[in-house]
Amino acid sequence: MIKKIDNITIDIISARLKNVVSPLDIIKWLNNFEENEIKYAIDIASNLTVYTSYEIEEVINNSLNILFPTLKPNDVLIINPIGNFGKSGSMVTYFFQKTDFHRKHKNKVKMLPTVNNFKPESNKNYFLVLLDDFVGSGNSVKTYFESEINLIKDKFEYISFIGVAGMEQGIKLINPIFDRIEIPKSNIFKKAFSSEASYFGYRNYTEHREFCFKYGKKLTSPKVRKDKTVKFLNALGYENSQALVSFSHGSPNNTLPIIWSNKNNWFPLIPRFFSDKISVSKEFRKSISYELSILKEFGSENLQNEFFTHQIKKGKRNFSSVSKIDFSIYAIIKLSRSGFTEINICQKLGILTKDYEQILEIGKERGIFNQGNNLTLFGLEIYQDAKKCIKRKKRNFEYESADYFAVKETNYLPRTFNGKS
Repeated sequence: MIKKIDNITIDIISARLKNVVSPLDIIKWLNNFEENEIKYAIDIASNLTVYTSYEIEEVINNSLNILFPTLKPNDVLIINPIGNFGKSGSMVTYFFQKTDFHRKHKNKVKMLPTVNNFKPESNKNYFLVLLDDFVGSGNSVKTYFESEINLIKDKFEYISFIGVAGMEQGIKLINPIFDRIEIPKSNIFKKAFSSEASYFGYRNYTEHREFCFKYGKKLTSPKVRKDKTVKFLNALGYENSQALVSFSHGSPNNTLPIIWSNKNNWFPLIPRFFSDKISVSKEFRKSISYELSILKEFGSENLQNEFFTHQIKKGKRNFSSVSKIDFSIYAIIKLSRSGFTEINICQKLGILTKDYEQILEIGKERGIFNQGNNLTLFGLEIYQDAKKCIKRKKRNFEYESADYFAVKETNYLPRTFNGKS
């Protein structure tokens, strides 16, 4: 059965998710659910708070300026991400390095993946800052502090924690541990299905909870009690966190599993694990390859010159083909025009930041990007050219699965606007 949803709804959800998720991926995610449940899924997505890389940088930068408005000559900041390499803590370290605070105080900052072997110098004042993107239950932060920090806490003038967002309950748990915690009040959330929250209207959340729990049971592993009864403690997020928060680089496991899981062929809205992101990256690369094949066959001379620079000689004949750089430049153009940030683009393409920067430099040499890493007029011209070419050849396009939504066009003229008819 072809399920239908209008473009306006997709645009609203996409805007709510700050274009971190493409409209097609929203449609694929909605296809996880039964048709009569779509309204609940739309409500969940519409109430999901997503933080972009720029917002993460801003929160970290502002928090550091609040904690350390001035630094004396002998002051040293030790920045320690919570969690192992590749987890959210180390990802936040990447954002920290891009802040104005880091650029300004680079010589006074040391980033340590672990403080186990930390040895202070007698003539310096050390301040420890633990860094993470999200506080869920608070248990992982508390456990980390007790196992890694507690025995050496006297080596520091004081110890603070910086987070981008968190759950009210988890922050209360870790509050006594630190001398100072910096998380914007606006970024502290209550449980999605708490009677104190108002995501779905006061005391009107039962159906949404049952909907999320129904799928959450399928997407998480149950815990077997001593009496052999089964309880799904994580069906609404790790330890029943019931979070509705995600980041451009991924979702915490405290968030509802229907958002991030890829278990049992589930298509995630914003994946959590690195393997999920690789899977999404593979699908995206397939779509780019398909579009380039169309451009190869039907594209203009400009498109042929820019995206098929690899020359192959077979006998007396020469052929042009897509090089790795051509592929990457075209993908970056597509993603940047869709509002994706640098970190999102790197994840989609499965490349490192330094590779991304090198690709942009080659794009600048071709006149596609300017010094601000934005498209030049020529870059915009070939982007529009490619877009028109692909649109012409995709008029009869159908989604890979017959179960995907068919987006229907709607013409909507409001009867009132700003209270006026």
